[in-house]
Amino acid sequence: MIKLLLSKISSGYFHRDIWLVTVIGMLNWMGFSMCLPFFSLYLYQERGVPMAVIGFIVLLIGIISALSQVYSGMLTDRLGRKPLLTASMVLSCISYVVLALLIKFIAPVWILVVVFIASYVLMTIIRPTMFTVVTDLAEREKMTRAFGLLKAGINIGWALGPAVGGFLLTLISYEWMFGLATLTALIPLFLTGMLLHESLEKSGEKDVIGIRNIAKVAKNSNFMMYIVITFLLLIAFGQMVSTLSVYSVDFAGFTTAQYGSLLTLNGIIVVLLQYPMAAITSSRPKYRVLICGSLLVFAGLITFSWVGSYALAILAMTLLSFGEIIFSPVALTVVSDIAPKSQRGLYMGTFSLSETLGHSTGPFIGGILMDVFPNDPIFIWGGLSAFALAAALGFLLWGKRFYRSEIK
Repeated sequence: MIKLLLSKISSGYFHRDIWLVTVIGMLNWMGFSMCLPFFSLYLYQERGVPMAVIGFIVLLIGIISALSQVYSGMLTDRLGRKPLLTASMVLSCISYVVLALLIKFIAPVWILVVVFIASYVLMTIIRPTMFTVVTDLAEREKMTRAFGLLKAGINIGWALGPAVGGFLLTLISYEWMFGLATLTALIPLFLTGMLLHESLEKSGEKDVIGIRNIAKVAKNSNFMMYIVITFLLLIAFGQMVSTLSVYSVDFAGFTTAQYGSLLTLNGIIVVLLQYPMAAITSSRPKYRVLICGSLLVFAGLITFSWVGSYALAILAMTLLSFGEIIFSPVALTVVSDIAPKSQRGLYMGTFSLSETLGHSTGPFIGGILMDVFPNDPIFIWGGLSAFALAAALGFLLWGKRFYRSEIK
């Protein structure tokens, strides 16, 4: 029955495997986000780990997962998309079971952290591989919409996971929640193993997995310039959780419920409008869309400087959210345009590296600005929004160069 449904989808607007990886991504991220927010809570409440140590663990996770995505990109170019997805999902299921057992038997914290980092890395290497599948299968004029569809599916999973996890924790213990996450991971594993086709075209050209291969990417000046500019914007994006949470509650005087509703607003906008916005922007010059997204992020962050009412905070979050949904699918499309056919996975992995590092660096910079300017929100949010403005100017300069040169 599933195969029949997919055969009907394949005759539609997108290749059926693009729909399939969207469902796989949604289920994978729903299962993982059931556990991710609550692992820190478990360490703090149940094991007495200080928040400073937990913060360091989160930073360490970000750095390790960022580096692993580059390597996984090389592996998917060498081994294929389906084998890497299958292997990572099998190992993810095993890691969930191990975590559940470690929590049940109160294993040492350092062992829990090591296994959780491994689980996180396995999940994040799935991401660039799925992006590469879309690059393989989507027609050029439909690429932005295809990425919009995939991102919408992933965001639905991210939105559902914490809600499901929070509800489950009122009924079951932490170890059982990780056990149930194993079940959610088995479904996308089945879909991948039984239904997903290999999208990597066979070629006699095989790149070396290692530093020499990464050096080839570094020689692509268009791509490296694009990565640096994107990194600046993602530093600005990275304020939504840490900096914004402290500022909203301790500085602006909002309740935790009001702050939570701001994140809910972001999730609603992204889930409902991600694909429609991708359809609107798909026919526009890409660098102009990137500039527009950067300017909206700038406007959203700078608006927080004058937040004195909840209504103004809603406006600021709305601007940020629209910046996100405008930027994200087009940013991935640009990577697919630049990447050589034999190195699509590597280029997607490198882009994911910049994303992860940007999101990890952002809270660090935001924390410094809040410590240095505790009573001057204009300096806090002005400094953070400057990264988005610099990105907009960077995309303008890059766009003129990129569109006047041949894509390599």
